[in-house]
Amino acid sequence: MLRVEGLTIHTGPRLLVEDITLALTEGSITCLIGPSGCGKSSIIKWLSGVLPPELTATGTATLEGTPLAAPSPALAYQPQQDTLLPWLTVAENAALGLEIAGLSRRAARARVLPHFAPFGLAGHEGSFPDQLSGGMRQRAAFLRTMVQDSRFLLLDEPFSALDAVTRLRMQHWLCDRLAEQSRGVLMVTHDLYEATQMADRLLVMSTRPGRIVSDIPLTTPRSDRTEASLAETRALLKSLLLEDTP
Repeated sequence: MLRVEGLTIHTGPRLLVEDITLALTEGSITCLIGPSGCGKSSIIKWLSGVLPPELTATGTATLEGTPLAAPSPALAYQPQQDTLLPWLTVAENAALGLEIAGLSRRAARARVLPHFAPFGLAGHEGSFPDQLSGGMRQRAAFLRTMVQDSRFLLLDEPFSALDAVTRLRMQHWLCDRLAEQSRGVLMVTHDLYEATQMADRLLVMSTRPGRIVSDIPLTTPRSDRTEASLAETRALLKSLLLEDTP
């Protein structure tokens, strides 16, 4: 279990996030939703060890009770932007994290290349980022994250730049991979359809400052969720989010 306790984040004198406590388990997808500016991305950046210097944070993170130093190889982070390095090919970008973790270049490429077809990137292994569409760049960044030997994935709007069909395909692909390899996921999303269809648990945040105001478990298996039940959950989420609208 990955546990965060008492996380508080300031930006200058302003309190951005206040007293966030949450726990993530392997094999489970937790979606973090809330209004823009409530600190969702900042929570993930803090966990990943990439919180901007203008933000200050206090709080603790532990993995199975042991303090977690960030950045940690147990966590793989995908930001909202693809952050692909323009001077590397797509294959080189996708394998970069594995090389940093200690794999040889040959071993890293060998692990990455079989995934190009499932990600819709076949034939673009030698392309450079500026030769790809925005959606393809996002898929390449997602591939770079997914091939890491991490126990938890921290995903910040990972499908936001994808077209509707590709988005659905990648959502199903992620759920299928988690069924094969138990990893925990904390995913930021503004898409209520995505959240209710994918998540095992929903954490709803408010602003002024950012707090978790509702923790909603979704115990029905994804394959058994009916449109009626999904619509009911989305209606609940909308009401919670609208309560926070000035």
